[in-house]
Amino acid sequence: MKRKNLISAALLLVLLLLPGSAVAAKTATDDRGGEDDPSGASKMSWRLYAVHYLDLRQAGLTLEERIPEMLTDPQFEMKYEGIGGNRLGDGKPQGYLRIMTTEAAHERIAEILAESDQPPATRLFHIIVLQSTDDPADQPDLAPSVQDALHDLQTMLRFKGYKVIDSAMVRSSGHSDVSLGSNYAIEFWFHVGPSKEKPLQVEQLLLYSQIENAPRHMDTAFSMGIGETVVVGTSRPFDENQALVVLLTAVE
Repeated sequence: MKRKNLISAALLLVLLLLPGSAVAAKTATDDRGGEDDPSGASKMSWRLYAVHYLDLRQAGLTLEERIPEMLTDPQFEMKYEGIGGNRLGDGKPQGYLRIMTTEAAHERIAEILAESDQPPATRLFHIIVLQSTDDPADQPDLAPSVQDALHDLQTMLRFKGYKVIDSAMVRSSGHSDVSLGSNYAIEFWFHVGPSKEKPLQVEQLLLYSQIENAPRHMDTAFSMGIGETVVVGTSRPFDENQALVVLLTAVE
C-alpha cells in the first residue's frame, strides 16, 4: 500500500512540474474568456457609441430591452455622456453611450443602433406671418383651419384687421432656418414625442429681423398635432398700435 501511495505522489509531482500543465492551461483559458469561447466573444470591454437622432436615455432603455442578458452580468455598465450638448438636426451627436459589456453584446448594440438611430421622417409646415391693421376690411384669404385660429386670436386682441406679409412652406426633419421676404426669418427645432394628440414638440421657435443687431421678436415653445394650426405668438416691433402674428400649421 505504501508503495502505491509513493508512486501516486510521484506521478502527481511530475504532472505539476510539467510545462503547460492542465492547471496552468485552465488559468490561461479563464483569462481569455473561457474554454467554450476561444473567439473571446464573452470578454468584457468598454466602447463608446454616438447617438444622433434617438433620445439618449430612450436609446439606452431600448438596448437593455433588446439585449436583456446584459443586465444579468454583474460587470455590465452603461454611462450617458454629453446629454443636451447638441440639438436634433445640427449634424452632431446628441450624446454618447459608454458601455461595458461582452464583445458579443457590443456587436448586437452596433447593429441595433445602426438600424434605429436614423433621421426622423420629415414634416411639412406652413408658416404665415401677419401684420395687424386698423382696417376691418383687411381679412386675409386663408384655409378654414387657419382662419379659425385667426378668428380666435381676433376675439382676444383689439386689432380690426390683418394682412399677410410673409408665407412659406417648409419641409423639415428637426431643424429649419427660413428667410422670409420682408426681412424677417424664422428658426425652429422640433421632435416627435409620445403624445398621440400633439406628437410634434416644438422645442424653440424664433422670429427675428435679418437686420444686423436687431432684437428677437419672438422666442417660444409649444406642442401641436398633425393638421393643427397654432397661433405661435404676437410681437410689436413697430409700435403699440401694430403687431406681428405668426401662425404655424403642421400640414403633414
